[in-house]
Amino acid sequence: MKKNKRLLIKSLAGLILFMTCTVLPVYSQTGEIDSLQQVIASGKQDISRVNSLNALSLAVLSQEDIEGAIQYAKEAEELAGKLGYTEGQALAQKYIGLGNYYLGNYLAVMDHWTQSLESFEKVRDTSGMANILNNLGGVYLSQGGSDKALDYYLRSLYFAEKIRDTFRITSVLPNIGAVYGDLKDYDKALEYFDKLETYLPSIPDPQISTYYYMGKGEIYNKRGDYDRALEAYQWALPLSENTSDYAHILKEMGTIENKIGNRSKAVEYLTLAYETAREKNQQLETLNALIGLGTVYQKTDFSKAVGLYAEAEVLAKELGSDKGLRDIYEGLSATYSANGNYEKAYEYQSLYLAQKDILYNLETDDKIRGLQFDFENQQNQDKIGLLNKEKEIAELQAKRQKYVIYGTIISLILVFVMAIGAYSRYKYVKKTNKIIADEKDRSEKLLLNILPEETAQELKLNGKVAAKRFESVTILFSDFQGFTSQAQNLSPEILVKSVDYYFSRFDEIMDKYGLEKIKTVGDAYMCAGGLPFPTTDHPFKMVEAAFEMAAVMEEIKKEPKEGIVPFEVRIGINTGTVVAGVVGLNKFAYDIWGDAVNVASRMESLSEPGRINISENTYQRIKDVYECESRGKVMVKNKGEMEMYYVIKRKIIRHAKTKEEVNA
Repeated sequence: MKKNKRLLIKSLAGLILFMTCTVLPVYSQTGEIDSLQQVIASGKQDISRVNSLNALSLAVLSQEDIEGAIQYAKEAEELAGKLGYTEGQALAQKYIGLGNYYLGNYLAVMDHWTQSLESFEKVRDTSGMANILNNLGGVYLSQGGSDKALDYYLRSLYFAEKIRDTFRITSVLPNIGAVYGDLKDYDKALEYFDKLETYLPSIPDPQISTYYYMGKGEIYNKRGDYDRALEAYQWALPLSENTSDYAHILKEMGTIENKIGNRSKAVEYLTLAYETAREKNQQLETLNALIGLGTVYQKTDFSKAVGLYAEAEVLAKELGSDKGLRDIYEGLSATYSANGNYEKAYEYQSLYLAQKDILYNLETDDKIRGLQFDFENQQNQDKIGLLNKEKEIAELQAKRQKYVIYGTIISLILVFVMAIGAYSRYKYVKKTNKIIADEKDRSEKLLLNILPEETAQELKLNGKVAAKRFESVTILFSDFQGFTSQAQNLSPEILVKSVDYYFSRFDEIMDKYGLEKIKTVGDAYMCAGGLPFPTTDHPFKMVEAAFEMAAVMEEIKKEPKEGIVPFEVRIGINTGTVVAGVVGLNKFAYDIWGDAVNVASRMESLSEPGRINISENTYQRIKDVYECESRGKVMVKNKGEMEMYYVIKRKIIRHAKTKEEVNA
């Protein structure tokens, strides 16, 4: 148990190290440390020495020389103070706090990081302020202070958003969502995860997308919204396939499927989670998968459930997992009770209650420790604040005696005169600003309705938009079967109303999946995914959008609406390289060109009503996630024969790779 606790502390410290060490690289080679020590040995008392001391502090810390790291940082802080080099002082205070974090001296951590925050404020380093506030929140959270942690996280977010620092924003948003989840305010938690979603297209890192979907899945699961939880985990699964999160996601999906009564799916997910975790030597995930499988078999296969729990018990004791033992004993009690062996059921119920008491005591200790930490930290801050206030008061009293009389008389006269002018100006400025703001908002909305946000910003900044090449984009075309013949027999009002209804619904679907509507021509609708911000999941999102578009048409056929004409829709999808840009000077429009666009159009024209026809390019990207029906080679105008497929439905799960497949 003690061993695991030490590992946990080391892991948390590693996380803080990652968050704080973004200004300087981590030097881990002995030669690089020697090089820094040579710079320091030169004896020059200048800014470069401060920077070298800070870098050396970080370097020796990466080699677990904590005392040495703190000493170098203290030397940097002292010299930076003498030189008036506040930026160097801020970093030194941050690294002193980091060293104390490794030692578990949390009051010292708070003291030095608070000083670092003040130094960053002096030099107006907003990114540094956001970083330290995020770290301070992490300290409070590790000490059981969720409310205080949330306060620091929200302040960090404010500064990160102020300078549009995407890295800082995406670092703190999931922290805020997780804290709200722990506080059981699930709507707030989801609100912050949704904010994170808007940054995903501009971050070419699938791991961040994985954490986003996992976070939402956890919140939906806690809230009891199991369908949405499963959907979130299904999005995360293919993105995490070669990471340590894969087994965890499978375990969560299996647990949820069991909750809603889908035992066969639960067994499939949990078995794959168990096999994957064992293959990757993820012992905690192996334990959780065993407990999940035991729960599934409690009432249907007594011997199998007992065997699974027995294997899990051995592993839980090796890991020192009190929570795991609690769940195992609870499961064994329920299993024996379902089998009519009440003596054994009572025995394991007693073990379960004892383990539950252990966990309760640990949680209570955490809360007490958190309150004590908050109290002691407040006392420490009060002492520092009191000394500063006494010094300020003495200085102010000396100045006050000199200026108070003259200042009072002059101020009264000025206040009276300025109050009248200020009030009149306030009313005028307020009215003018409102008119300007309204006109600006109207222009912004109009421009964003025509162009993607990034393109609109470029147009406003430069007066023109440069064409861009996107290597991987998924394009969708759709049109209505028999539209021309039916349009001849419809009034213009009914025709326009029907087309507007369908295209408005399609626009909502595009917004839902973060796809870009390109244009409409008559009854044809064209959209694309993977631009203007490159992403990796656009083929999957486009297929999901296509299914919903088809569902809209079926909905009207089953439940007709007044004044809306039902049509059959044909959909075609292709993935490839395009060039995107803005054409025209008057009534300009955002458009895309390339062979991939032509192929997508051919996929639509060769599709069937109500079907989604995709090219070979798209099929190769989605085949592991969706079940498709091959159409073989079909003759395409100006292209010759091309492989095509109809998308049928989303698959349940793919089987785990064998060792031979992994090595191959």
